[in-house]
Amino acid sequence: MTPERRCLRQVLVLAALSSPAAWAADDTGPAGPPAEETADDPLSPYRSPFGVLVDRSIGSTSTPIAFNWRRSRFQVGATGDFLFELNNFNSVGAGVVGRFPSESLVFEVSVSRVWVWDSLSSQLLALTPYRQPGRPKRIELAFDLGIPLAEGVVTSRPRFFPAAQLVFSAYAGLRYAFYPLSFQGMRAREVATSLLSPALSETEIQNLDGRRLDGMMVDSGRYGLVAGVGNDLYFKQGIFLSPRVMFGVPILALANGSDLLFSGEVVLSAGLVF
Repeated sequence: MTPERRCLRQVLVLAALSSPAAWAADDTGPAGPPAEETADDPLSPYRSPFGVLVDRSIGSTSTPIAFNWRRSRFQVGATGDFLFELNNFNSVGAGVVGRFPSESLVFEVSVSRVWVWDSLSSQLLALTPYRQPGRPKRIELAFDLGIPLAEGVVTSRPRFFPAAQLVFSAYAGLRYAFYPLSFQGMRAREVATSLLSPALSETEIQNLDGRRLDGMMVDSGRYGLVAGVGNDLYFKQGIFLSPRVMFGVPILALANGSDLLFSGEVVLSAGLVF
């Protein structure tokens, strides 16, 4: 065969391969697996390339990829908070917290012991006839509901900290102040009624009057509503860290006669995920 005929033959072969009919065959997608492979692996018709799966998920997923906290049964840990109220007294709390996650919510229950002490301003106020509303040392029950707003996997600084699933959430909660020494001299029925009442009774306020700080007037509010935002950090090792800021919502002030119309708390919880 002469060189001219060999060159012409190669041109004809290339033209045949690049014809519309050949491209139509390619548009149908990659050929399926052989019949023998399909028989051995019944899932092969349902497999998709990794690139296709990535294209389908990017921009549409709203659930965590690395640390799925929604699958945990419960979370338990310690909590500490600094409370600031519309007065000159200092208050801090420490206790335990239980968290119960679901697909779209996080429910929390915590019990804290709150200590209250004087500041320089409240000590000076005690030297005058004037008093400020405040809450003596107490046990505080907290019921919080968290709604995740945004989340994603983040890295930490310093770099030796492991990556974490960060969840930015909005929180709303109920606070219940329990004064164990306020029920002295009260009958069982009076105690039961007082526990459900939104405001402290006159007998309770009188019992607490001897245990308040010198510049304090015992506030009558028993219940309180709070709302705020916070970040929940979930580590792969089964540890969670939850800092947040909450502010009092004075909706119940009309019912309980509270004079603390502005209050708030800075809370930090840490514990284990199960």
